Amino acid sequence: MRFIEPMTRSSIRLLGMLALIAGVASAEPAPRLNPARFINEISAFGCQEPEKQGIVFVGSSSIRLWPHLKEDFPGLPVVNRGFGGAMCNDLIVYFETVVARHEPKLLVSYAGGNDLTPEAHLSVDDAFNDYVKFLEMGHDRFPAMRVILISVKIAPHRAEQVPQVHQLNDRLIGWCTGKDWIRFVDCTSYLADPQGQPIPTLFVADQIHLTPEGYAGWRAILDPVLREEWAKVK
Repeated sequence: MRFIEPMTRSSIRLLGMLALIAGVASAEPAPRLNPARFINEISAFGCQEPEKQGIVFVGSSSIRLWPHLKEDFPGLPVVNRGFGGAMCNDLIVYFETVVARHEPKLLVSYAGGNDLTPEAHLSVDDAFNDYVKFLEMGHDRFPAMRVILISVKIAPHRAEQVPQVHQLNDRLIGWCTGKDWIRFVDCTSYLADPQGQPIPTLFVADQIHLTPEGYAGWRAILDPVLREEWAKVK
């Protein structure tokens, strides 16, 4: 009879580690919220004649609620395609309607904040990976298109997510580095006090979305960047 040597403690630990690694590797990705919740907004976009070869602002409700977006950037062919509480995965799902059909020369993207809320159940890695997938989708489809990537903003109602917001912004800055087609713009710092906390007076009653003063600060940062980038593609 062949003698089988009993397993040592170190062998057991090694097998345990391998099983853990295998389990992580085979784990299912975190589920995303159902994109069908935006079907009415997306259908309304689809019924409109697309404005092509211009500047598309895409993203979540901070873009959708921007008052007088066109008027804030006079002389520029701006289209607003912000919707609901969009997350990065929603931008992927509805890419054709909110981006591709407009064939933009310049894309201005704001998303990521909703991905980090407790309701979303996503990690910084999840949000980052979804965002990068969306941005690469745009670049692959329109290689000549330039992209302005607006930093994820902080907000008093989401104060607990401030560290995750900074982590996501840092990840995005690192990813943008060395890519000549995309430009990261910090539109977060001006919303913070000296202690790094969001300034409540720049936000409306829900303490998530911006007041007119908050949008004025956003516009002041973006306007020169937008005109500089547009001059490269028009």
